[in-house]
Amino acid sequence: MKSVTFLFILIFGTISCTGLPKLDPVNSSIIPEIHKRCSALFLNGRWEFIHSIEATMPNNKKSFIIGITVISPEIKRVESVIMTIEGLVLFDACYEQKVVINRGIPPFDSVDFARHLMDDIKLMFFKPDGQIIEAGMLSSGEYVCRHKSNDGHFVDIVTNNVCAWEIRRYTPSAALRKTIKASHCKTLPGSNGIRIPGRIELDDRGANGYSLTLELIGAKPLAKN
Repeated sequence: MKSVTFLFILIFGTISCTGLPKLDPVNSSIIPEIHKRCSALFLNGRWEFIHSIEATMPNNKKSFIIGITVISPEIKRVESVIMTIEGLVLFDACYEQKVVINRGIPPFDSVDFARHLMDDIKLMFFKPDGQIIEAGMLSSGEYVCRHKSNDGHFVDIVTNNVCAWEIRRYTPSAALRKTIKASHCKTLPGSNGIRIPGRIELDDRGANGYSLTLELIGAKPLAKN
C-alpha cells in the first residue's frame, strides 16, 4: 500500500511540475493595459546594440566576448557580429528568413551555432509570433501575456515594469526551456524617454544548456535600409 501511495505522489508531483504556470484571472477591463505593458518591452525601428557578453557553457567554462547586434523588427531581420575583447571578428552573420554566415572562425562557423544565436536574439528583441492565448497574473503579482507560437511553443512575457521583465519559453509539452531576464534599464539621451535594459541574462535549460549575461555598452537607433 505504501508503494502505491508513493507512486501516486510521484506521478502527481511530476504532472504538477510540467504544466504551464497557472495565471490568476484579472478584471477584463485591465487586459488591454496588460497587453500594452507586454508590447512596450519591444522596440520599433532599426536599432544597434553593443554588449559585453559573459558566456557560460555546459562544462562551466566561461568566455568573454563583444557582441554587436542590429535588429529590424518590422522585417524580422537580425545582423550579428561577435568579436574578441581585442577586436578580432569571430562571427559575422545575418538572418532574414534564413541564416547567412559571412564569416565564422571555429567553433563559430557552424550553421547550428548561427541558428541558435539568431533564435536567442529574436527571443530577446522581437515580439513573439503567434497569438496571445491568455493574459493574467502570477501568484507573485506580475502580469503575464501568454503566446502560443506558430511552432507550438509557449512564450510568457512577465512584467513588473518597463525596467524589470522576463521572457519564458516553454516547449510544446510545457517544459521550461529558456528564460531571459532584463534589468538595470537606462534612458537613452535624446530618445524621448526610451529605456533599454542595461543587463540581459539568458538561461538555456536544454541538454547542452548554457547561459549568457549581456551588459550594455551602447545602443542607438539607425536609419532604415
